[in-house]
Amino acid sequence: MNKEKLEKMLSGSSKVVGSKQVLKGISEGAVRCVIVATDADAEMIDAIVAKAEMHGVAVYRVSSKRKLGEQSGVEVAAAAVGIIKAKD
Repeated sequence: MNKEKLEKMLSGSSKVVGSKQVLKGISEGAVRCVIVATDADAEMIDAIVAKAEMHGVAVYRVSSKRKLGEQSGVEVAAAAVGIIKAKD
């Protein structure tokens, strides 16, 4: 995914931020895709990616937790962000 599309998705969509909330959102079927930072804890990211793949949720990667947090509109670094499915 290109940078521009990613930024648009992060700024214009409802989202959950943080590994616990992303895992919960995947389990509940509320998340349509996940964005993970490659500089985050590898075990945590592996768990998120595995759960996403198990539930058919697309996974995108970015290089930095700091940048992911900034692009998501939070004031802290974020290891993972889940984009919420649009309501029908």
